[in-house]
Amino acid sequence: MLRRVALMVLLMVGTLVCALRVQAQEMRPAVDRPEIMEVGDPILINRRVLAQEMTRNMDLRDWVYLYGVPDYAEVQEIQIDPPWAAYEVRLYYLKRNAYLAFGRAHVSPSLWNYGARKYFGPINPSEVERLLTAQPAAAGGYSMPQTGMETTPPVTTMIETVPVEGVPVSN
Repeated sequence: MLRRVALMVLLMVGTLVCALRVQAQEMRPAVDRPEIMEVGDPILINRRVLAQEMTRNMDLRDWVYLYGVPDYAEVQEIQIDPPWAAYEVRLYYLKRNAYLAFGRAHVSPSLWNYGARKYFGPINPSEVERLLTAQPAAAGGYSMPQTGMETTPPVTTMIETVPVEGVPVSN
């Protein structure tokens, strides 16, 4: 009887150690950004998905409009750090040696597309090698990580008012 209890305890401890080791392997600090913990591998995204992310993050949208479409774009899930979303959109411009990370922040339901540039710097040489051999996302496509803080754009309503001059004005 004592052997069985000892064997069960040993088995449970071994299972717990293996589970913690697997969890620790999935999280790692971002290259050149030790304050950001990455979860899993990044997902290379196409222009259609980048355009969807641009509607969710106005700073990302403005950057791409000003400086052009990047050579590579990917989404990296990161450790939760409120009010930031649980993922970043990363842009790589190879000719300009520029690496940017954009994150979304949940501010309020009425400000659904608020985001900011979280990082700007040179591309690490190890990242260039990884990007050049990266595979695109599977045929099923990319689905945005669920954070529980997602908001949707507000429904646009038209309110007409009558000014003093008598000419209707709509907003």
